[in-house]
Amino acid sequence: MAVRPRKERRGNWRQPPVFMAAGAVTGAVAVAAGLYEGWRGQLELAGGVAVVLLGLALWYAWLRRGAESLAAGAQVVGPMLWSVLAWMAYRVLLPFSSHFILLPAAVVAWLFTAYPVQALGGTLFVILLMEAGLVVIGRQTVEGLGANLLAYGALSLALAFFASSKAHRKRMREVLARARRDAENEASARDFGLLEEPTDILAGLPLEAVPENPDRYSRPALEVITAAFANQLALARESLDCTTVALMWPDPDKAQLRLRGHASTRDDVLAGPFPVGLGITGALVGAQQEVAACRSQGSLPQVPYYRRQERVGSIFALRVPGPEEGGWLGFEDKRVTPILCADRESPAEWSEEERTLLRLIAGQLAQDLAIGRRLQALEDERGAFQRVCVALRELNGVLGLDQVLQATVRVVKLLVAADFIAISLLAEEEHRIAMAEGKEAGRLQGLTFPREEGLVGQAMKIGRCLPANTECHGPMPVFSSGQRLNGYQSLLVIPLLKEKGEPLGALTIAAQAAGLFTRTRQDILELIAAQVAVKVNLGQAHEQINRMATMDGLTGLANHRTFQHGFEMMVERAQRRGSPLCLILCDIDHFKQLNDNHGHPFGDQVLRKVGELLQGAVRTVDLAARYGGEEFAVVLEDSDHKGGLKMAERIRREVELLTLQHQREPVRVTISLGLAIYPVDGEEKATLISRADQALYRAKQQGRNRAVAWETI
Repeated sequence: MAVRPRKERRGNWRQPPVFMAAGAVTGAVAVAAGLYEGWRGQLELAGGVAVVLLGLALWYAWLRRGAESLAAGAQVVGPMLWSVLAWMAYRVLLPFSSHFILLPAAVVAWLFTAYPVQALGGTLFVILLMEAGLVVIGRQTVEGLGANLLAYGALSLALAFFASSKAHRKRMREVLARARRDAENEASARDFGLLEEPTDILAGLPLEAVPENPDRYSRPALEVITAAFANQLALARESLDCTTVALMWPDPDKAQLRLRGHASTRDDVLAGPFPVGLGITGALVGAQQEVAACRSQGSLPQVPYYRRQERVGSIFALRVPGPEEGGWLGFEDKRVTPILCADRESPAEWSEEERTLLRLIAGQLAQDLAIGRRLQALEDERGAFQRVCVALRELNGVLGLDQVLQATVRVVKLLVAADFIAISLLAEEEHRIAMAEGKEAGRLQGLTFPREEGLVGQAMKIGRCLPANTECHGPMPVFSSGQRLNGYQSLLVIPLLKEKGEPLGALTIAAQAAGLFTRTRQDILELIAAQVAVKVNLGQAHEQINRMATMDGLTGLANHRTFQHGFEMMVERAQRRGSPLCLILCDIDHFKQLNDNHGHPFGDQVLRKVGELLQGAVRTVDLAARYGGEEFAVVLEDSDHKGGLKMAERIRREVELLTLQHQREPVRVTISLGLAIYPVDGEEKATLISRADQALYRAKQQGRNRAVAWETI
């Protein structure tokens, strides 16, 4: 079907507006007059001329788009406009670099390659006008003019030679052939229903989750359908001794038919499109299922896919039955269906056996299409399950609790287009938002709520997903009645449960889109949530093991090994920064007597209380540790002799004021402290520890319950 020219919309294209050519000449005169040499003082005039010419050039490009042919006058205008614009840009940019001469040279080369030579007379005229004008006004020498023209000509010849080379033509043919093939494949995939809505398991994937196959359809599925159609049509043609057996398929708008496969002995078969109802297909627009015609019974209807209506003795056309129950997928009008058409030179009527065979062929075509669509669905599901496997591998690759929480957020975003994700963890009688991402995440992260409050608390209590219909109707009390989520239409709170059903926390996912959490998608997310629960449990155990390895189990302070490593790091940092450092060694006075008189459980209580006091006294940049037995160590960054004594005295007073009860009797505790300062008392870790220990020994000798600095010994 020929494309009609667009004269009624665009006017008479073969007679282009004269003012376009006049504008190009005016622009060339402006360049020749030096308007673009040091143009900053003439910004409005020069810029106005350039804008007008650019507008004319874009208008020309728009008019030229889709035109089947151009008159000679129309072909002249465009190259003139583009060349003048290139010269304007070149003269403006020339002061910055002489290499900008490549700009007009490249434009000239392109014009001589893209347009016929007879259309470039006007272009040569404006180029010579501009170059000669620049010579006249003294902006260019005659030698420069010759060099420029030589450069333009050389580059044009080089580009023309390249464009005409065998390798270039072969490459361009391959590119064009591939583009046509891809376009045809996509059109066929659309007709065959391979670009319909994806399967439920795949539909909710985020847009950024790029599938393994970059096409929107499965090439194997399309190849299976195409090959099956070709075999069936060839079989029908050979079996019935037909001239052509063709399968005509409706376009998406159902107004036209196109060939989607044929087997023929003729060379004038057209691919379409054909209007629905043309020729033999007109008898099948209504409720008629098949139609037969032969020349022996009168005139024949037109065969749509032939260029020449000759050597046709009989025709048989029938509807292809739909592969889905109720008709063809995506066809609102059930009367518009694919049509199988067979013709031959013989004028004989079609026998019942021949009709039956064509009906079977049509049914087999529908079955082949159903198989191809099923293959597409399996490909979609394979891609979705690949994402599930990637998600599980992502979770299995981390160990620490923070890493598990971060991986969980990434996994959920990989599997579903969520706008808000939160992970709540249960701690005794409250649940805390340990990780959140999305709108209002910064406000919610770290907040704690009573154990059973909100949908999160209820989901953990009953061990089931909430809400039941996964829909939001207004603000939802997800975490508490005071902390509601608003602006979402889909919501799913999945409890994180241990193997025995004990709650660990909950995974909250929300999206602005409605109906996101279908049953299939919810099952996948629950599967992921079960794996998340296992990893959270392991992550918490891993953190506990880490704490046990680095912390003293009785006091909660750093243990001796951690102190040694931390103190070494702090000394090295003080050396780099040139700042002081204070080490305080502490020893509880008469601790053995406390154990002997009141028992070891009471001694443990004393150690815990002293540890709490030390932990509360130091800053986050400092280090408090249990050195061993009843001894403690404190390292203070950026603290000299004065600051260290002040902290030591504070610790001594707080311990002295500490009153513990044993069998309803008050027990008083005191502590002795020794200080050493880096670098005045030593620059090595061992030296500082030794001198702080000597200062502590002197504090014991002087009566205990006091702080002594090594420099005062």
